[in-house]
Amino acid sequence: MKKNIIKTILLSFIITAFISCNENDNEKNIYSGSNFISFGTVTSASALESANGAITITAYASVANLSSDITVDVDISAETGSSANYTIVNGKSNFVFSAGKYVDEIQIMPIDNFDEDGDKIIKFTLSAASDGSSLGLPGPDSNGKVFTVTFEDDDCAFTIQGLGDATWSGMDNAPASQAGPNESQVTTSSNGTDLFIEGLSYGWMTDTAFWDEVIVDSFKVTAVVDPITGAITIAKQPLCTTTWNGAAQPPYFIEATGQFVSCSKTMTISYDLLQGADIASAAVLRSFTETLTMN
Repeated sequence: MKKNIIKTILLSFIITAFISCNENDNEKNIYSGSNFISFGTVTSASALESANGAITITAYASVANLSSDITVDVDISAETGSSANYTIVNGKSNFVFSAGKYVDEIQIMPIDNFDEDGDKIIKFTLSAASDGSSLGLPGPDSNGKVFTVTFEDDDCAFTIQGLGDATWSGMDNAPASQAGPNESQVTTSSNGTDLFIEGLSYGWMTDTAFWDEVIVDSFKVTAVVDPITGAITIAKQPLCTTTWNGAAQPPYFIEATGQFVSCSKTMTISYDLLQGADIASAAVLRSFTETLTMN
């Protein structure tokens, strides 16, 4: 009997202690301090200007017993650059918190302008809360009130003359079945407006392990290069004449598109190599890509 009484007392004590702990835990989960809205401890983010994704900016409501909507206005300003350098997803310009919703987000995406014009720094500053909550983390410095986004400039200036004056090295993508890939024989020059390219496809054409032709007349191909985006267009035009085993072959023509990436100093040209009696009747013989790096 005595043992049973002791067991009952111990069980009652354990249950009481368990309830007490649960009550304490619940109290810990209820925010009871002064109301404030902040960006928390993460107050900056960065991405390349050419990035396709958005940066998410998160704000937090530290509000006791949040039961009605709170709207927090945000001042968005470009410390460097301008509003032309970014877009706010869905045009959202404030944070809204409501019952059970203590977190809200704004997303920002860069606009790539292809100009070498420096990093873009955009600041988001919490400016006013509809319920009068203080802004920023508690304390005299109001940390967590400002969020800074940096879009890193990944554009590099270039000139058409600079491309013409450069020397290049690289390879084509001819398959192994055609004794490829082959080292590029491209050389360039310029008149300051147009880029002239000579030697496209010559690595494949003169490879003694496969096509084994000899260049007789070589023509400079005119390439139009967009001075901002680096896009390259080569209209259909004469490329060269050749011989094979001493016999003259029908002339070659070329048509291509490409891209110069200024920061990595790489040029990629994808072309159709055509052959025929004249430019009107020439048909596509091969299609290759040459990837070149400025030396």
